[in-house]
Amino acid sequence: MDRCVCGAPGGQGELLTLSSGRTPAGTVVTFAGELDLASAEQAFGYVRDVIDRHGTLVVLDLASLSFCDARGLGTLVRLNSYAGQAGCALRLMSPRPRLLEMMRLTNLDRELIVQPGEARHPPGRLAC
Repeated sequence: MDRCVCGAPGGQGELLTLSSGRTPAGTVVTFAGELDLASAEQAFGYVRDVIDRHGTLVVLDLASLSFCDARGLGTLVRLNSYAGQAGCALRLMSPRPRLLEMMRLTNLDRELIVQPGEARHPPGRLAC
């Protein structure tokens, strides 16, 4: 399992921790913390490298993503585009209701595919 901590150390807010693991169906990248201006570029680079190494299917597990701003949402869109160009399917799993609402309001729910599965939202902040 690979692991990366993203964000500005000593900055405001929570860092983003990314980890990845292979399954028989593909690769799962788990997001924990905040996907925002401070972590977006590092997160893009991490997931881009996973796509380049493991191709076919990459699932972004967002159950522990406690916050996502516009920059974070834009990063998910960029990753989806990059995956498509690389011949890889990118899926989101367990996004929080607020993130789903942001996707719906911006019509990105038509572009970003949410993989069906059980919702595993841990208690805590209610922000996306």
